[in-house]
Amino acid sequence: MRKLASLVAISAMLAVTLSACGSDNNDSSGNTSAGNSDAKANTSTNTSTNTSNSSSGNNAAADNKADSGSNAAAADPGEVVTIRTSITEGELSKDQIAEFEAAHPNIKVEIDNVDATKLAAELATGDAPDIIRISGAFEVSNYVIKGLALDLTPYIDSSTVINKDDLVPIADVFRFDGKTIGQGPIYGLPKDWSNDFALFYNKKVFDAAGVEVPDASKPLTWPEVMDLAKKLTKKEGGKVTQYGLAATEWGLTEPNFNQMLQYLLSSGASISSADNATMDFNQPAVKDYINMWTDAVKSNVGPNSVNNDQTNGGTLFLDDKAGLLIDGYWYSGVIRGNEKAKAHLDDFGMLPTPIAPGGTRVAPTGGATGGIIYSGSKHPKEAWTFFEWFFGGKPADDRAKTGWGLPIFKSKMGLLPQETNFDKQTYGVLQDELNYSSQYLQVNPYLGGGGWAIFSKYVTPIFFGKSTVDDAVAGMTKDANVAVTEAKSAIGQ
Repeated sequence: MRKLASLVAISAMLAVTLSACGSDNNDSSGNTSAGNSDAKANTSTNTSTNTSNSSSGNNAAADNKADSGSNAAAADPGEVVTIRTSITEGELSKDQIAEFEAAHPNIKVEIDNVDATKLAAELATGDAPDIIRISGAFEVSNYVIKGLALDLTPYIDSSTVINKDDLVPIADVFRFDGKTIGQGPIYGLPKDWSNDFALFYNKKVFDAAGVEVPDASKPLTWPEVMDLAKKLTKKEGGKVTQYGLAATEWGLTEPNFNQMLQYLLSSGASISSADNATMDFNQPAVKDYINMWTDAVKSNVGPNSVNNDQTNGGTLFLDDKAGLLIDGYWYSGVIRGNEKAKAHLDDFGMLPTPIAPGGTRVAPTGGATGGIIYSGSKHPKEAWTFFEWFFGGKPADDRAKTGWGLPIFKSKMGLLPQETNFDKQTYGVLQDELNYSSQYLQVNPYLGGGGWAIFSKYVTPIFFGKSTVDDAVAGMTKDANVAVTEAKSAIGQ
């Protein structure tokens, strides 16, 4: 009973996190996979939370290094087991499911279409999908501290499909030792990922403004990006006819929490204490980021809350109405597939991820959407069979060939599109970006994806002159620490 009550509390907290995350809205990566029509994350001793939840199955894998899952619940010979996954229909086709089931007649695969509320309810009742789709960058640590993710280290160590030495460093975003992302047991894998804070340019807009496209061999600083955006923004009769910058493909050109974390990573600043127990936004780098973006909003370099232009950034960019778009390699798939863009594909290209002034070069993922196996899965062995096939088998090859994201295997990088001039330009910039992609956004596991809503709550009023940067950082610090304290309390820490 106590365990059920704890799970209800944990899941309610998770619902808040997921709702704040807004599903893909908080995921800086499109991370749409092959053909996705929805185009738009130490040792096996783990954390104390995991230890306390060992009965949920999260220690099963650690007990099965020699025979993955053999000590966990396994189907009787001849029994057909149904595995549920929240991987979306746009990422897992009916043909792929049929192909898997034909090769594994004892396993049926069912897609569980969940939103944040439904998933939280399923977690509360112990009926969550066997394989849960999550953001590697923002959600893995949160699931781990709640004991909801199965340790996959022994499964991967014994896999003949997934070679750990072949994984790119960013795959470690699914590792967590209780304090540091990228270290400790492996709890999952990305299906694909991108350098999500890079820039795409539309040369037609540059030409219309009489501005040269920057050198793609070296990154701009973020202030240089804003200055460039101002030069690209054109007005006629007081009305904007083309914007310089689109911050995302789906939203307004305003600052957000995820992009701030990339800025802080480049500047070497952190808003979380070493043990993640407290947060402090009152730092020069945070204020510099907010001031820089406030100036950009007031300069109308893109659609925003003040000018009340609700046109999304992706539409403006593809319609030759915005010169720059902040997005990762995955967006090259959108450009290749867009009928208007295809007519002048050579006008598009990618620029390296910008850096903070005086900062180091980093090109982290802002999403790395992938999957974990639910620690409460009744059939972890069969879930792993599907997981191994989907994340490391033929579907991984199919995803890489489309260019809708980067593979997690070094050996599959060569499968990315390299036929057109556009393909070659983006692939060339990517090769350099890969040298700076091994660092991770410093996400507080107790805040999870909740930072986005807190950030927007306090920063948006600044654009209207109704608050100050000092008041905003004070408010964000207060709310974030309340959220962290409540999250720790909910799991008995």
